[in-house]
Amino acid sequence: MIKKVINSFLNLLFPSKCLGCGKENEILCKNCLGRIDYPTLLNKNNILAATDYNDILAQKAIWLLKYRGLKQIAEPLAELIKQRTLEKIKIKNPVFIPIPLSPKRLKERGFNQSELIAKCLSDNVITNVLYKTRETDSQVSLKDREKRLNNLKDSFGVKNPKLVANKNIILIDDVSTTGATITEAKKVLRDAGAKNIVALVVARG
Repeated sequence: MIKKVINSFLNLLFPSKCLGCGKENEILCKNCLGRIDYPTLLNKNNILAATDYNDILAQKAIWLLKYRGLKQIAEPLAELIKQRTLEKIKIKNPVFIPIPLSPKRLKERGFNQSELIAKCLSDNVITNVLYKTRETDSQVSLKDREKRLNNLKDSFGVKNPKLVANKNIILIDDVSTTGATITEAKKVLRDAGAKNIVALVVARG
């Protein structure tokens, strides 16, 4: 609660400036958004990325959203996804499902960054189906690929499966590295009866 009050106070004291060029009253202006690098690989294993995580501006924007609570950055990041990946999706009438956080991490952060991005992309967002079954280590802290894959194994569950049965799903996440998170999420959604599943992420690590 105190953290939220401090962030609101800081936003009043220091009006937002573009992360790229410093333009007033825009957290990430259209010109700078357009200068973010295109991904080296757009689609891998049905995970479409709008950029690569080594793009400095994208990396900074994602970090500020996740760890400094600058929620307004979700909108331009969603726009980046929309411009570069969403139009390439051919499935009809999809529902959007953000990758969830564990209850502990959600409480610490106060919001789910993937949910904010998803809600900027669509009005048809479902947040009461996919959930974390257990606390997992941060993927960023695990450098070994095998450890990252094992860290996420069987870490997702599905409730209210009728909401995804025979539905086309678009999963939303901020960053994908090994793809383990999305692979595990897809597995449980398929088991629950989901039809087609595609994932969109801001950046591929």
